[in-house]
Amino acid sequence: MELSIHEAAKRLGETFPYAWRGQLAEETYGGRVVRFLDEGTLEGTVTGDKEGFTVTGDARVTLDSVCARCNEPFREPFAFSFEERFVRAGFQSEEEEAYPFEGEVIDLQQAFLDNLFLHLPMVSLCRPDCKGLCPVCGVNLNRFRCNCAEKTRNSAFDALKALSFEDKEV
Repeated sequence: MELSIHEAAKRLGETFPYAWRGQLAEETYGGRVVRFLDEGTLEGTVTGDKEGFTVTGDARVTLDSVCARCNEPFREPFAFSFEERFVRAGFQSEEEEAYPFEGEVIDLQQAFLDNLFLHLPMVSLCRPDCKGLCPVCGVNLNRFRCNCAEKTRNSAFDALKALSFEDKEV
């Protein structure tokens, strides 16, 4: 994911478009394995100034996900946008959060992954109305119907039903 800044370095203040398309390697983040299906795409702009470069981008990837409710694998299209600063390695800058670079090439890999993980949902659902698994028999409620939920309606508040407050001073 390398971005040439040769032209942007010569003409500071001007905005230059870029595009990248390629296969991404499997990554692990927070105990979650992120697998990419198909090629990822990244399109955006780069603008140079006397201190560094501002890179914006719109990314699209397809993730090989597992539903957090029904535990079924599914293809999850995922898109996000970002804007990051890059400064020359060793350059003292007032900017606290900037990616370092050397030469006339910026490697977008770390910025891409950081933003992907920032925008990645805590859990992935195969669809918003996923019914999940039956907590008793474990059947996928999206595919099958069971009677377990009707038989056992245990609630954390069932113990309160047994309490009686009549004829007692409170």
